[in-house]
Amino acid sequence: MGDPRERIGDLFNPSEALMTGVVANQDSYMKGRVAQRAFVRRMREALTTAFDTWGELTGRHYGPIQAYRCEDADEVLVSMGTIAETTLTVVDHLRRQGRRVGCIAVTQFRPFPGRELAEALSSVRTVGVVERTDEPAAADNPLARELKSVLADAAADGAPLPRVVSASAGLGSRDVSEGDLVAAFDWLADPEAVRARPRAVLGVSHPDALEPVPLELRPAGAYSLRGHSIGGFGSVTTNRLIATVVADLFDRYVQAYPRYGSEKKGLPTTYYLTIAQEPIRQHAELRQVEFVPIHAASAFRHGGPLTGLVDGGTLFMQSPLTDPLEIWGSIPLEARTEILERGIHLAALDTAALAREHAPRPDLEVRMQGVALVGVFLRLAPFAAEAGLDREALLDAVRQRLGRFFGKRGAAVVEANLAVVAAGYDRVIDVTAALPPSGPPPQLARPEPTPLLEETTS
Repeated sequence: MGDPRERIGDLFNPSEALMTGVVANQDSYMKGRVAQRAFVRRMREALTTAFDTWGELTGRHYGPIQAYRCEDADEVLVSMGTIAETTLTVVDHLRRQGRRVGCIAVTQFRPFPGRELAEALSSVRTVGVVERTDEPAAADNPLARELKSVLADAAADGAPLPRVVSASAGLGSRDVSEGDLVAAFDWLADPEAVRARPRAVLGVSHPDALEPVPLELRPAGAYSLRGHSIGGFGSVTTNRLIATVVADLFDRYVQAYPRYGSEKKGLPTTYYLTIAQEPIRQHAELRQVEFVPIHAASAFRHGGPLTGLVDGGTLFMQSPLTDPLEIWGSIPLEARTEILERGIHLAALDTAALAREHAPRPDLEVRMQGVALVGVFLRLAPFAAEAGLDREALLDAVRQRLGRFFGKRGAAVVEANLAVVAAGYDRVIDVTAALPPSGPPPQLARPEPTPLLEETTS
C-alpha cells in the first residue's frame, strides 16, 4: 500500500543509466557472455546455502538431486516435479514385490548436477528419463541428453555405462498416473523391449505408447471426493476451501485437484480432493472415491457419478425438490437400483435456493451455490465426528478460513458465505434415511422425465 514510487525502483532513470535488452556490439558480446562463468561458478555454493536455509525454515530438505532407493537398484526412473513425487510411491509398491527399482528427482537443472547423477547411477543397469516434453527431431529430450552426456564422460574415466532410454509424458498438464510409471518400470526391466523401443510415450494412444497398468496407490485410510459440477459454478474455489478447512481443523494432508480450464465454463467438469494422514504423492484422476457431490440429477446422463464410488459411499445431489421421496424419484431408475444394491448413502439439498436467500448481490448467486457444499461435507464426512467437534466449533473454524478466501470482497460477503455454509450443514436432507425399510414404494419406479423437463426442474 502507498505510493509505488516509494517502493518500486525506477530502472529507467537517465541519471543512473543501465543497459537493458540483449544488444551488444561484436567486440564486446563474447567477452560479456564468457564473463558470466565467474557468476556460474559461484551458483552451486549459493544454491547449497539456499537449500540449507530452506530446510532450516521449513523442515523440508532438498539438494541438486534426490535419489531414492537407488543403492542396489537395477532400474531407475529419473524425472522432475510431480512426476518424481508419484514415482516414490511406485518404487515402494514395486519394492514390496521384490523388484530392485529406484528413482531420482532432479531438483536443480542448472548448473546441471552431472557429478551427483553419475554417482547415483554408477551401478544401475537401465535408466529411464520421463519428461514433460517431446522432441522427436532431436537426439533425445533435454534431460535425457544432459544425462547421457555426463554418463558418457564418466564412462570415459572407466565407470560402467547404463543404458538410457526416455519417455514423454504429462505434456499440457496431462495426468501421469501410477499405472503409467509401473508400465515404464516394466519397460526398463525388459532388455528386448528397451532395444526395440528406446523412446516411448505415456498417457496417450500412440504406437510408441506403453500400456498403463490398472493401479491406484492412495495412502492407507485416505478419503477422496470427486465432484461433478458446471464450469463457472465456483467448484474450484469450493474444493480449495474444503481442503483448507479439513487440513487446518483435522490436521490432515490434503490435495485439491481440479480438472478445469476456461474453455469449460458452462460445461460439465470434475474436481477431486484427497484427505489422508500422510503425504499424498499421486497427481492423477482418482479411480476410487468415498464422496461424490453432483450439481443435478442430469449428471447421471453424462457424468457417470456412481463410477468409482465405493460401496457404502456418500452421494450428494443438488436438487430443487424438498421431499425425500420426490428427490429419490427424480433419479434415473438404473441409478436408483445401483444405489440400493451397493448401499450408497444419498443426501440432497437445494443449494441454489440457499444462494438466492443469502447472496448479497445477484452476481454472486451461482458461485455461492458451491459454498453450501462446505457445510454439507462437514456434516456428511466422518472427520467432525472423529475429532469430536460440534457445529459451533466447525462454523467458527470455517469463518476464519472464509476471510482468507473472500475477505477482499468485504465483511458482508464473508458473512453471507458463512450463512450458506451453516445452512448447508443444518438443512441437508438425508434421502436414504427417509426411504421405507422395505425399499422405496413401487410408484417411485416411474419413467424418467424427458431431458428438457429434467434440465428445467434442476
